[in-house]
Amino acid sequence: MKICDKESLAVCLLDSVNKDEAIVEVVERCSIFSTVANRSSFIRHVMARERLQSTGIGHGIAIAHGTVKVLDHVHIGLGISCPGIAYGSFDHLPVHLLFVIASSSALQGEYVASLSSLLRALQSEEVRSLLVDLRHQCGEQPVQEFLSMMESQDFTPHSHQ
Repeated sequence: MKICDKESLAVCLLDSVNKDEAIVEVVERCSIFSTVANRSSFIRHVMARERLQSTGIGHGIAIAHGTVKVLDHVHIGLGISCPGIAYGSFDHLPVHLLFVIASSSALQGEYVASLSSLLRALQSEEVRSLLVDLRHQCGEQPVQEFLSMMESQDFTPHSHQ
């Protein structure tokens, strides 16, 4: 199972440096969420989850998530923030890579598999090295390379020439 395909993952650059604003920005800017029927309800659900406990997992990465009633597949948006987002992560570092995942209760298996693949990828030193490129360059090449890695589940980054 692939973590995502072009219909499941979208990337956008973020201007926000505040957690709540950044989550809204990912949902509004990442095209993947355009098909979510009630985006404002989804955003409220993600924010409620964040109030329970921060989804900042360290290394400048957060994986916010929420549910919607009807979806045909898991949606993943990645917001990239060059300046960083004050997120309340356990390591107290700013978040540069904010993943937002939308799922429905009918897709629980796909959601768990997607989250597991994403977490497994983010544990890799090579992937985190590529993510450092993403946050420092905020350019098209590292973003496309990361998306290609995620689509193929080939978590070894290509060398930059």
